[in-house]
Amino acid sequence: MAIIMLVLILTAFASLLLPPHQAFAQPIAGLEAASFDPHEHVGHNPSEGAGSKEGFSVQQVLFFTVRAVYYFAFMLAAGLMLWSIALPEDANNDSRKLVDKWGIYALRGLLLAVLLFVFVHVSHLMKGYDGSSPNEWIRLLTETATGKSWAALIVLSLLGFAVLRLQDSFKLIWALLLAAAESFNGHVNALPNNTLAIVLDFIHIASSALWAGGLLLLLLFWRADRKEAVRFSERFTKIAWLTILLLTASGTWMTVLLLPTWRYLLYTSWGIMLLTKAGLILLIACVGFLLHRRARQRKLPSGRLLKLDGLLMGIVLLIVSIFTYVSPVPVTEPLSFHKMGEKLHFTINITPNGPGPNHVTLKVWLPEQLGAPASVRLLLRDADRPQRAAIEVPFRSGSGGYYSSFPGFIETDYVSDNVELRARGGWTAELFITDITGTETKQLIAFRND
Repeated sequence: MAIIMLVLILTAFASLLLPPHQAFAQPIAGLEAASFDPHEHVGHNPSEGAGSKEGFSVQQVLFFTVRAVYYFAFMLAAGLMLWSIALPEDANNDSRKLVDKWGIYALRGLLLAVLLFVFVHVSHLMKGYDGSSPNEWIRLLTETATGKSWAALIVLSLLGFAVLRLQDSFKLIWALLLAAAESFNGHVNALPNNTLAIVLDFIHIASSALWAGGLLLLLLFWRADRKEAVRFSERFTKIAWLTILLLTASGTWMTVLLLPTWRYLLYTSWGIMLLTKAGLILLIACVGFLLHRRARQRKLPSGRLLKLDGLLMGIVLLIVSIFTYVSPVPVTEPLSFHKMGEKLHFTINITPNGPGPNHVTLKVWLPEQLGAPASVRLLLRDADRPQRAAIEVPFRSGSGGYYSSFPGFIETDYVSDNVELRARGGWTAELFITDITGTETKQLIAFRND
């Protein structure tokens, strides 16, 4: 177990040696759907109706059920392999026999779950796209990062049966490779510079498997051999604390890389589920403390505490199966407002127009004899909370290109980054444009960012 934890910790520290420009990402730009679309790599074109939205259906229930079964099977199989190195090597040992017996069941479940998981997800990806022949399925599995991750999971699931007969060191390597394959299949891959995020995801997955597998073993020992349950409980509770620490650290760091603002935790389904998961982890830590105290006293683990820990583990894995498929970025409609006038045209854009940091651009057209504006000022007021001070947008000169031209007018561009909208709801943009003659034009623009 010391070797396993040493590998995870050294991997985390090694990731810190990455140059900053490779390690950290730009969350909003990197999480756009197009940047992580497998179809982009293989040239699939959406057919008619591909973009239509579907309501809650039986197919969706089955889809997330398959994901839940996959995560349960993945964590248990990988966890049992990781913990095998902590058991006696004697083949006649009762605990070793029990683990080998359940290891076969876990690997069978993993293989079936992975095959079903890949089939359902590829079918879901191919839905609404042209060229969904077997050859296109192969292209998706061999020419995209997501597909390669799924193909690696299938291969490793098949190799697991052979690895189960080898020495424990090979089981450790197999489990870590399985975690590595899964770490290339998630939100962190959408980040433009995702090296650090993938390393953190690997640590998070391996730690989760170590905790889930250890808890499963403790439950098995508690039912089959109470004396072995007492002995294993002391080892498990010590490692469990370290896994929870690694889970917390890696999960927090990945959240920082993924989200440009903590407000997304409150305004998205992904954030709500993450906070729920964090609360459950806190409860698990409390249960682990009680189990550890009994283990130090050489007492039999409490059956109620073990069942509660197992129930909490099941709820956490269920949440993970859902929120790993949900976008961490809120779905909003960018603001684009254009107004024409006899002596003034302007266009204002706010992207993504959500709570947190936003990118604001302003284009102003004035008559040629007036030239560029003497000054521009943009205030954003929270219409739902009028007592709050207005946000003044710090514009700088931009070079947005002449996507629209008007005879007799000159275009001037302004841009501002990281304009923080503090909350969701109604807003009012107050735009003041002053020309060289001192004439000021004021425009009020009402919009919503939810």
